[in-house]
Amino acid sequence: MTPAALVARIEARELLASPRGRLWLLLLSAALSAFALLLVSSTELGLLDRAQVLYAQLGLVTALGALLAVVQGADAVAGERERGSLLPLLVAPVSRGAILRGKLGGQAAAWGATALLALPYLWAGGASGAGLLRAGALLLLLGTPVVLTFGLLATGLGARLRTVRAALLAALVVLLLSASPLLLGPGLRQTAAGRAFDLVNPFSHALNGFDEVVVDSAPLAAQVVHLGVVVAWFALALRYALAGVRKVAR
Repeated sequence: MTPAALVARIEARELLASPRGRLWLLLLSAALSAFALLLVSSTELGLLDRAQVLYAQLGLVTALGALLAVVQGADAVAGERERGSLLPLLVAPVSRGAILRGKLGGQAAAWGATALLALPYLWAGGASGAGLLRAGALLLLLGTPVVLTFGLLATGLGARLRTVRAALLAALVVLLLSASPLLLGPGLRQTAAGRAFDLVNPFSHALNGFDEVVVDSAPLAAQVVHLGVVVAWFALALRYALAGVRKVAR
């Protein structure tokens, strides 16, 4: 097993087997359950067709996955430093790139668990058969790079800001700003400022891709532009995180 795979295995095991990890999964399930209950109990939301419900669910799952990735990313370097385990990790015969790949693997495992946890809720919201497969493919295609981008951003901030609290606060502010299209109405997003923000915001491109495929029935193959933007942001975040990890002093 490679060093990166070993680090990823440890990170994934902490998420899936530790009390803290199970608590996070329980909280994610509670958030999805609360949203489903809101859809059932609200008269206005209950009038939405299944495509609109599925679109809203995909956006919520992506936001929750990004939130979990931000928490993991902020802890990846800054948390190791605060626990006193960073120095042994840095002096081990493992490259900084392998450490980052391992931490990223842990974030990917967390996102995979989140997506699997969300599938029953997507099915309950109206996705079944081919629709459920398309929803899963959308989460994999557009949600994954967006979620990991925010995790890498938090990792890079944690390497530079040195404390989990500072890194987490900064990353949460960025995530809140980026995920604001979930809360903004269509009218605000169609203003000049809203269109400009959507043009550069990876979260907006994921949401627009969800809308085009789920609501407008566009093919997955037509999401090249949205996919290109979110992958470009992932590449930039990866470089940012790697530069920060390489600068961490022993």
